[in-house]
Amino acid sequence: MPNRSAFSGVLLIAAFAACGQRPAASPAAAPAVDTAAVQTAVAGFWPRWVAAATTGDTAAMGALLADSVRIDAKGFPPILGRAGWVTTFATMLKTSKVESETITTERTTVVSNELAYQTGDFVETVTAEGKTQTEYGRFAAALRKFPDGEWRLSYIMAFPDSTVPVRK
Repeated sequence: MPNRSAFSGVLLIAAFAACGQRPAASPAAAPAVDTAAVQTAVAGFWPRWVAAATTGDTAAMGALLADSVRIDAKGFPPILGRAGWVTTFATMLKTSKVESETITTERTTVVSNELAYQTGDFVETVTAEGKTQTEYGRFAAALRKFPDGEWRLSYIMAFPDSTVPVRK
């Protein structure tokens, strides 16, 4: 009989253990990445940037930046946040004019439905203090989709390959 009561005790403990906490449910799988939709959405980003830059619309340019944007541009210390951008570039745009700008994306890497990396090149002609020059360069950027549905620049590293004075 002692074996029978030991068996009953083990059975009772097993029954109580089965009534204990259930394991947490597995987290839901991440939604499938819609590469085509992300590529279409971010394709419209740079034309909006160029339109704002060439009209001197610093408010529209600022709206295209994440609050926590980081800008690494040759010749400048790292620019952190939208406020840092306003202090540096928006102030500079008050005394200079972007005559033309072309941004060509060479590659878009879709990371998720909310994040894409891009590389490409740019050509920008700016007049400042009566002098016009054209800058040719490259960039690497991260664009992020925010809860309001807008895609904003979260990071950019831009560096000129050459700067050429424009002859008039």
